[in-house]
Amino acid sequence: MDRENKIRKAFFFGDSNTFGYDPAGFMGGRYPREQRWTTILQNNLADTWQIESDGLPGRAVPVTRYEWDYLRSLVQRALPLDLFAVMLGTNDLLGTLRPSAAKTAGMMNELLTFVKAAAGNQGKDLQILLIAPPAIKLVDMSYEEPYVSGDKSYTDIYEEEGRKLSQYYRELARYRKVLFADASEWPLSFAFDGVHLSEEGHAAFAQYMTEVLRQIPDPEDK
Repeated sequence: MDRENKIRKAFFFGDSNTFGYDPAGFMGGRYPREQRWTTILQNNLADTWQIESDGLPGRAVPVTRYEWDYLRSLVQRALPLDLFAVMLGTNDLLGTLRPSAAKTAGMMNELLTFVKAAAGNQGKDLQILLIAPPAIKLVDMSYEEPYVSGDKSYTDIYEEEGRKLSQYYRELARYRKVLFADASEWPLSFAFDGVHLSEEGHAAFAQYMTEVLRQIPDPEDK
C-alpha cells in the first residue's frame, strides 16, 4: 500500500462519554450518531484514521472474568489494530463511598498489560493511548442520578480523587511507555448532571482528540 494513502486503525474503549450518553433522553438515551465525539473524530481524520469504539454507560475498569473476556473479544475482533485507546476511571471513583485514584490506576495498569497480551503477536507493536477522563466537577443534579453514590459532602473527595487520577495516569503512561492525553485539562461543557458531555462538549472533545491523533507518529515511518 502507498504509504501516503495508509489508513491507520484506532479503537476507543470507554464509558458513557464514549457511548455518547444523553442524560436528557427518555429513560436515558444517546446523542445522534453525528453529534458523538467518536463520529466527529472519524470525520475529521477520514484520510488518515479509521475510528472504532465501544462505550458503555457505567463501565469501570474490568474486574470480573466476563468483563475481561469481553475486552479480549473486542481487541481480537478489532485486529489488525494500530492504536488502542482507553478512557475509564470516572465510574470507579463515583461508584463508591471510598474513591481511590491510586487503586484505580493500579487496575488500569493491569488493563494495559491485558490488552497487549490479548493482541497476541501484534501486542508488541500495538500503540496504546491512555486518556485521563474529564475532570470531575459535580453539581446538585449529579447526586440525583443513580451512578453517584454518596451525598454532597463527598464533592471535594470525588473531585480531589479525580485530580489525583489524572496525575497517576500520567505517571503510569510514562512508566509503561504508552501515549497519554489528559482530557481533565480540556475546557469541556457538560449536560445538566455535570457528569456527561453536552453536545458542545462532544464537539470540543473531538477537536482536542483530533489533534492528539494527528500528533501520533506512524512507527513504520521511522
